[in-house]
Amino acid sequence: MLAPDDLSRRIDRAEADFMLDWLRGIPDVRIERFGGAWAPVNPDEPELDFQNRLIGLYPEDAGELDAIFAFYREAGVRPWFELPPAHDFERLSGPLAAAGARPIAFHTVLYGEPEHFDADPRVREIGRAEAEVFADVLLRGHGVPEDVPRGHVARWAENETSRLYIAEVDGRPAAAGALVLGEVANLANASTLPEFRGRGLQSALIRARISAAAAAGSEIVCSGASWASQSQRNLERAGLRIAYTKTVWR
Repeated sequence: MLAPDDLSRRIDRAEADFMLDWLRGIPDVRIERFGGAWAPVNPDEPELDFQNRLIGLYPEDAGELDAIFAFYREAGVRPWFELPPAHDFERLSGPLAAAGARPIAFHTVLYGEPEHFDADPRVREIGRAEAEVFADVLLRGHGVPEDVPRGHVARWAENETSRLYIAEVDGRPAAAGALVLGEVANLANASTLPEFRGRGLQSALIRARISAAAAAGSEIVCSGASWASQSQRNLERAGLRIAYTKTVWR
């Protein structure tokens, strides 16, 4: 059995790899490395958390915090920090508090062993030819305006380890979800268009992606959700359980 720190780091790395690949496809995002942590920043979107959030920050890189603070100050951005559990958590929380950061939310990370579910006829895997459709549904489901370019999401179809899924209602694309395969498979991102919510489409997408991870031989499947959210409940209904909770600071 994996020790808690080993488990959290394996899962955190799967999420970090996906996020870094996503951010590198967004032209306005700059990424700098500080020790083992990555610091993305987009001064044009200072309130967009995922483009201004530290990735892979652990206590052993506490000595990098002053340089990280300076990096974001120069950019004029107040960054987000997601701190996973660690035995020496105070090495990060203390300097963050001293710099004026405060805990503002919690992020639940869930995991489980992949298993096979019965196929849902509403869900299908899509290829590159429908990548733009996938990107449009995913981003509109997250409330992103239609005039925002979709290319940074459509390019996920070019990644050999990515699998993209659409759920349809009466032949219309209604929800979308991504899977990144590996020893630790990541249910990476998903959303449902507002007019189709409440029909179980996210649960169907979760089961389809867990089944795909099982078929690919993944050892673990993981995903993240806002604490106590509907997304967390959907993941738990599919058999995933809480691995740990991150504290979100800003």
